[in-house]
Amino acid sequence: MEPVRIEELHLPEPVPPVAPIEAPENTIRIGQWQAPRPEWLPPECADTINDAAAGAEAQVATALDSIGIPAGRSDRVSGATLAGAGIGGVAGAVVAGAPVAAAGAVVGGLIGATVGGIGGAVLGTVIPVPVIGTVTSGVTGTALGAAVGAAAGAAVVGLPAAAVGAVAGGTVGAGFGAGVGVGQP
Repeated sequence: MEPVRIEELHLPEPVPPVAPIEAPENTIRIGQWQAPRPEWLPPECADTINDAAAGAEAQVATALDSIGIPAGRSDRVSGATLAGAGIGGVAGAVVAGAPVAAAGAVVGGLIGATVGGIGGAVLGTVIPVPVIGTVTSGVTGTALGAAVGAAAGAAVVGLPAAAVGAVAGGTVGAGFGAGVGVGQP
């Protein structure tokens, strides 16, 4: 395929909008990437994902058409760009979010266990537990505090890290996908 000549591109001009591509039934489609819809994902959620991705892909293709990229090529570039952004975003979220969430869970669990243990000890009550016997509220408070603290710690630091990773990975993926899409015949 012949390369796009920069000197032939121009400022955006009005062009007919590109129609969104409908995903096959029971499929998740994000640009050129598609996979079967997992059983645990309701069809309505899959439709929402597909509609949003198809709308974005159509808008990118329309924008590329408006600056002089040939119509078929703009479709391939927009499809590859969205696929790259989606794959890169997920990879970035996992790579950045998982280790930070684990560290947050450890710190949050330690803080929660300490606070829960102190709170339970202050109450100083004895709780009957079947099979185990009696347990002081300090032990119960420590266990509950650790669980709540771990969940909170993972969420408080893991979710922002995952979001940053998703943006970074999505940006890199989009650039890679666009490069791949430009070179497709």
